[in-house]
This record gives sequence, C-alpha cells and structure tokens, in this order.
Amino acid sequence: MTDLLVVGGGPGGVAAARTAARLGARVTLIERSGLGGTCVHAGCIPSGALHRTVTALDGVAAASRTGVAVGPASVDWPRMLTWSGSVVQSAARLTRTTLEAAGIEVLASSARFTGPSTVLAGDRTFEGVPVVLATGAISTHPPSERGSRRTMSNEDAMALDRAPGRLLVSGAGRFSIEWADFFHHLGTDVTVSAAGARILPDEDADIAGLLQLLLEQRGIRFLLGPDAHAEDADVDALLMADARTPNLVGLDLEATGVATSAGAVRVDAQCRTSVPGIYAAGDVTGPPWLSNRARAQGIAAATNALGGSARLRPERIPRSVNTHPELAAVGLTEAQATARGGQVAIGISELAMSPRGMTLGEDQGALKLVVDPEFGEILGGHMLGPGATEVIAQVATAIELEADYRELERVQHVHPSLAELVTEAIASI
Repeated sequence: MTDLLVVGGGPGGVAAARTAARLGARVTLIERSGLGGTCVHAGCIPSGALHRTVTALDGVAAASRTGVAVGPASVDWPRMLTWSGSVVQSAARLTRTTLEAAGIEVLASSARFTGPSTVLAGDRTFEGVPVVLATGAISTHPPSERGSRRTMSNEDAMALDRAPGRLLVSGAGRFSIEWADFFHHLGTDVTVSAAGARILPDEDADIAGLLQLLLEQRGIRFLLGPDAHAEDADVDALLMADARTPNLVGLDLEATGVATSAGAVRVDAQCRTSVPGIYAAGDVTGPPWLSNRARAQGIAAATNALGGSARLRPERIPRSVNTHPELAAVGLTEAQATARGGQVAIGISELAMSPRGMTLGEDQGALKLVVDPEFGEILGGHMLGPGATEVIAQVATAIELEADYRELERVQHVHPSLAELVTEAIASI
C-alpha cells in the first residue's frame, strides 16, 4: 500500500519522498534513470567537481604570491574526468542510501498517466494515490554539427575529452557563464554572445557587472545586445548551456488534464497543479533551474499532498554561479526592490577592505545588501568573491527568520573572516 507516489528521483522528488516518510507515510518513488537526477549526474555535482579542478589551478597560479614555490601547472584531462566521475558516484550512492534508510520503496521504471488518478509503472498500477511529479528538465538538443563546428548542450560539454580551441557560448545565463569561465581557465579562446544588454540578467546589475568586468580582464570576450550576431564566428564549438525544457516525455500528461504553460507544469505557491491530488516540484515547473528550489518545492508538495499546509517563498531561496570568484545571492535585486515601491537602502562592503580577503590574497569582489530602512526588512543580499555561497547563507538565514537587518550588527564573527562582510555592509547603510 502506498500513501504517496513520487515520480522522479532528482532533488525535488527525493525531498518529497523523504518529507513524506518523516510524516509517517508509505512512499513509492519511481525513477527510470539514475537516482539524483540531473543535479547528480549532469548538473551541479559534476559541474562543481570540475570547477574544483580549476579552483585548484587558480590556487597554484597564485601560490608564488604567498611564498610557495611551484612549477607550471596544467590539467590532466582524464584524471579530472575520473575525479568528477568519482564525485558523481558518491553522490548517487548517498542518494540511494538516504532513501533506503527512510524506508522508501524505489522502482526503476518509467511512469505514465492513464487518467487523473491512475499511474502505470512497469507491471504496477497506482490508483487514487496523491502524486508528486518531479521529472526535472532536459537540455534541448541542437543540431550536432554545423560545418566543421560542433554544437553542444550542457551534457555534451561534460563529456568532452579535451577543451575546444575556440568556443562560442550562446547565452549569458548561469550555466553559460560558468562554462565560459571553466573553459577559459583551460586555455580555450572564449566568446560569449547574447541578445541581452548584460550577463546574468536576473542578478543584481552591480554584482553581475563586476563579474563581467573581471572575466573581460582575463580575456573572455562578450558580444551583447540585440545587434550582437556571432553565429558565423570562426570557432570550433558552439555551446548552448542554458537551453533547457521541462521533462514531460512519456508521461501522457494529457490524460490528467494538468495545465501547462510554455511547456512547464503550472503550480501555485503550495505546489498544487490544476488537478486535485497531483502536485509538482522542481524543474518540471519551469525555471529557475535550482536544486534547492526543487528541494523546497518537494517538501511543500509532499506536506500538502498529505494534508498539511506549506507555502513556497521563492524570494527566500539562495542561488549561485560557480565562477572564479563565485557569485551568490538571495532575495530581491536593487532594481526589483525599487520597482516594488517603498523605501530602499543599500549597504556595500568590498573584499579590498576585508582583512580576510587580504590574508587570502583574494580582494576582488563585494557584498551588497538591499534593505527597507523603515521597517528593517532584509530584501536581498548579493555577493561576488571567495566564499560567497557560505556568506550568503547567513543572509538567507536572516531573511527566513525575518530578522531586522540591524539585529545582524550584534552578531560577533571570528576575526578575520569573510562573514564580517555582512557586519561591514550593514554599517555602511
């Protein structure tokens, strides 16, 4: 007997299954491919491992400044792929172990709907059971060849056996900028082309602009704006890393009557679809493509499917861009906060003025806070620099707890530390 059926074993599905199990439900999770989904097998886990390689490369290059004598450094491509593969295997095993420890039944099968309340999976039929749909998204597949130039998706880039000599990156979103930075570190001549006026259009303009400046100083070229046409550039490969679409393949979702929009399953703040008893979480609901968003939606979906009351607050979900230095953010940008109305104040602390940044030898970057000076609400936090994902966690925690930004000034940090940037940014407001 199953109390909740979860279709998809990525971050959203796993979070939904574990949440339901903690609530005492008997859970069946269906996954036709690898447990962990895109995140584990072709997303943030292998990408994070690959970026660890170029972070180490950066460290070696900068070692002489700290008094460490080293020779020229280079990347051993097969060993880098072995390292990334070992991380993927460990993450996949961890996913399976956590599901088994929670007593969750896992079926290695595809699934399809035959009606609003009936799901077929192999030789099993589930009827009248609430369903959490968490099938993720897939990269769109452009033509593989155009003359002598290879056109690649995100997954194709991870499978290369060498860095291309000349690469054109089409788009300036998160994945595009990460790959542009990665391949440039490995010696590739990289050009980024996008119709927008700047990179990372969903991020704060000041922080994204600073990242673009640093990347340009390293040698990455940017062709931006509606008149920027780079399709005929003389390159070895074209990368379309941000081209993704929700994965509804084989589900026969038409049999349910679930409403979709632009190819994504439509959900409300409680992760309910248009059909009672069917919930959805993660990339299948459309962008932004964030694993922690998928987890938050999975938790809400499972809770509500079992009679609870949970509501997603998307503005409280942090995000990151794995560049060097890294970018992380949570909440509203300055432009978004201003457009919403009300009073807006800005606090900034720069890595160049940070004792910890000085000791690390990494003083390029800044932390920017966006607050409501009247009511003390923290509206957003944005950082570019080493440890950005960890520093932003402090801001995200404060936003979740609805703390007044002035209360954070009382928090004492280890000195020197990057966490002190938060205190300094508040002091500048």
